[in-house]
Formats: sequence, structure tokens, C-alpha cells
Amino acid sequence: LAQEMAEQLLRPKGLQTSVRSGLFLGGLRRIGKTTFLRGDLVPALESLGAIVVYVDLWSNTSAKPSDLLLAEVRKKLMELQKADSKAVSLLRRIKGLDLGAAGFKFAFSLQDVGKPEGATLADVFSALVEAAKTDVVVIVDEVQHALGSDDGNGMLLALKAARDAINTAPDTPGHFIFLGTGSHRARVRELTIKGNQAFNGAISQDFPVLGEDFVAWLLEESQLGDRAPTRLAAFESFVRLGRRPEELMKALLALQGMTSGQDADADLRAITEAVRQSAAA
Repeated sequence: LAQEMAEQLLRPKGLQTSVRSGLFLGGLRRIGKTTFLRGDLVPALESLGAIVVYVDLWSNTSAKPSDLLLAEVRKKLMELQKADSKAVSLLRRIKGLDLGAAGFKFAFSLQDVGKPEGATLADVFSALVEAAKTDVVVIVDEVQHALGSDDGNGMLLALKAARDAINTAPDTPGHFIFLGTGSHRARVRELTIKGNQAFNGAISQDFPVLGEDFVAWLLEESQLGDRAPTRLAAFESFVRLGRRPEELMKALLALQGMTSGQDADADLRAITEAVRQSAAA
């Protein structure tokens, strides 16, 4: 799924090019969004030669959204300046960049990025695309936290300005891709349908959830032996638990610990309802 999404984001065909306006994915909490983004999608994007900046607005809820983003942008720029960094090595290998014995050199101060006297995000990302001849992808997790504050709105407007500066430039060697995800689907969707929002008109979809193949894999990994439920019963429990991997793991662990009971499927259903009630409480 990560490889497929990376291909669609970086190499869109036909009507798929609308992803360059921005893509917003909303899904319930604890269905594995952050795990998927960090562990699967970011490596898949980088394997295709993209420069990826990832920021989680829940990593520090007391900080301003723009400060969190700018910190990650500066961190990425510092990494790209080091000739032996993972990011530079990937670009050398995948894009065939010849940077000599050094990494990237920038004509602006990294510490002043985003400040009134410093380079704007549009300046930074435009310079990156031009120097690396590749795409820049910015992923903002829990993007709905940018709503309702001047700082958050300003951050989104700055990202939109970067998108417009790069994607509308003739013969651009790369594109700017913005991906926002969040656990409040209505508020995430609001970012694309309200006329006063920076990314009004961008694509909004539900975040893809794990399916029956994940449940089959988890059953195999769990090694429950004679306490193993059927695949169908386990998947039904997974759906009842909101397709949250951790909740299903709790239920299977409780099932494994039961010493009595003749019907693993029935026991799992009972445990599932108990876990649901506990989560609701």
C-alpha cells in the first residue's frame, strides 16, 4: 500500500495529478496512521528519490504548529548538508546527484528560515527542488491542530505558497506534495471544503484501514495453538474494535490467558465486548 501511494503521489497519471493540490486523509485514532506514515510511507517515498519532511503536531501540543514544522525543516536541511548522511546517500544512489565531497549548500541561513528576515518556506523548498532535481513531500500528521489559530493558518498558507511557487513553475525539475492526516475526519475534511482554508479544493479521503490479511498475519504470529479462533471470528472482532490493532492484540492476549473454555470463537467475542466497554468507559 505504501509503495502504491508513493507511486501515485510522485508519479501521478491523468486525473491523478490532482494530488499535487494537496491530499488530506482522515481516520479514527489508533488505527495505525502514524505507524504507517513513519514506518512504511516515508521510506517508500524516499526509495523513489523524494525528500520527505514529516512533522507530528501531536508531538508537542503546547508548541505552535509552525515552530514544530520549522524545526523539522531545519533538521532536514542540516542533514542534507552532511555528505555522509542517509538523505544525501539516497539521493546520490537514486537520483545520481554529483555533489562532490560535500552535501548541499544553501544561500540562506538555516536558523533564520521562517523568520521575517529569513527565507520563506517557498524559498526553501524551491531551492531544494532546484538543487536536488527531485520532489519534496511534506507530511503533517494530526493536521487538524492547525485549525483555529492564526499560527496554524499561517503555516498552511506558507505551505500553499510553496506548492504554488514550485508546481506552477515552467519546466520544474520536481514538485511539491503536501499530505495532511488527522484523527478527526470532519475537521480534516474542513481543511479542503471551506473557502477560507489554504488548501480549499484539495483531495480529502478516508485513511485506508487494515484488513483481513493483517488479522491472518497476527493470528499466525500469536501462536495461540488450541486457543486460536477462526480467521473469520478474529476479523469480526477486529471490525468490532474499530480496526485498531492494539485493541485486537489485547483481546487475543486475554484469550491466550484463559485456561477454561471450549469455544475460542465465543470466548473471543465475549472478550471483544469487554474490551469495547472498557474503551468506551
